[in-house]
Amino acid sequence: MYSLPGVESDIPLNMRGAVRFPLKLPVTLKSGAQEIHAETHDISAAGVMFNLDNEVAIGSDIEFTISIPADVIGAPNDVLVSGAGRIIRCDPDDGKQSVAAIIDEYRFERS
Repeated sequence: MYSLPGVESDIPLNMRGAVRFPLKLPVTLKSGAQEIHAETHDISAAGVMFNLDNEVAIGSDIEFTISIPADVIGAPNDVLVSGAGRIIRCDPDDGKQSVAAIIDEYRFERS
């Protein structure tokens, strides 16, 4: 049983403030001098989770570029989402690393 004041439920509470979309898209991460090619696991307006071969230190500042194919969003051209954020979690996951980042800023660019 999960509860908040005045609310009881058998459904686990999701404490995240933004809806997550399960999207597997190519992403390039830059952390310091390191450039990593990876895949997103899910994305929200506030954060993104990546699947990486490498571990990235928690607290690291990152820059990222995600390529969204035109057919996924119904646009005439692919769209690039570039931004910056911070790594908040890095966990082993089936031989890879599951890495979560808070998005501090982002912008859309047409490719």
